[in-house]
Amino acid sequence: MSTDILGAAGAGSGRIGRYFTVVSALPAAVFVVYIYLLIRTGALSGSVNWHAAVAVNLADVAVLGVASFLIALTMNPLQFALIQLFEGYWGTSAPAEHLAVSRVAYHRHRKRHLYKSGRTAEDVPRQTRVPTAKLRDQIRRDESLHAYSSYPDQERDILPTRLGNVLRHYETSIGRQYGLDLLTVVPRLAMVGGEREIAYVTNQRIQLELALRTSLLALIAAPVTIGFMWRHGPWLLLALVPYAIAYLAYRGAVAVAHEYGASLAVLVDLGRFTLYRRVGLGDPRSIDEERQHNRDLMRLFRAEINMDPVVYRSATEPGPADPAATEEVAP
Repeated sequence: MSTDILGAAGAGSGRIGRYFTVVSALPAAVFVVYIYLLIRTGALSGSVNWHAAVAVNLADVAVLGVASFLIALTMNPLQFALIQLFEGYWGTSAPAEHLAVSRVAYHRHRKRHLYKSGRTAEDVPRQTRVPTAKLRDQIRRDESLHAYSSYPDQERDILPTRLGNVLRHYETSIGRQYGLDLLTVVPRLAMVGGEREIAYVTNQRIQLELALRTSLLALIAAPVTIGFMWRHGPWLLLALVPYAIAYLAYRGAVAVAHEYGASLAVLVDLGRFTLYRRVGLGDPRSIDEERQHNRDLMRLFRAEINMDPVVYRSATEPGPADPAATEEVAP
């Protein structure tokens, strides 16, 4: 799922400024300062001297500010590609395909194992004292079912990464009960949805992108640290710090992806009737009518030519009467 489908929800100079500051400028500034400290230690030319690293003058601050801004400005348009990278879209080269196939196979196996573990464990009986083994089974069951729910329903939809599978799960499930395709309808809902719903989605999107940007820059910082410290013995362990940050930021992104999916579900649930009225189709009277109505609506949004005629009606005009509601009752 592409998180930029709600870019229009952040319209306005204030929101754009906040987005750039939080998602682009802050991680870039931390990354530049870290690399600057590594350079100032003199690790490349001699022994490590951290006292020299903290001696900063105004000229250095100006250079750091410009470098941070340039990195942030360069990476900002690459956010979509960055998300795809973390989702598991790695291209068609032979190494990328081999890695993707192995990771998809792993996640398919893991999904089956989680389902089996979640279904075979017994429920803990409702009593005061429960054997430790029973509690362990219950915990295993709950955790397995929770992890299983992060995968898409169909195995053909499984992607090579945890993040990709969480986003794909929501992409293929949100709106399905109404006959709506999420990626088709959400950009339009972003134009007509309520302010609170749009703000909810936008905030989760910013958190997700911030976590991924942090993870990427920390991953870059880890081998850079190795390059600086490989001749300095124990200082080589410093590379574990950015690596740990990268790992934790990625796992945080996976957790935020669930909240992001929930925010999209709220937007669809609460905003779809406003969308129906804005496109001139009015309100459906039943869930069955809504699904039929949305089959035509999705084809209309996809610009399909060969489709059944669509009948427009005003927002105040009622939909077709429910036959069960108009049936006469025998005296």
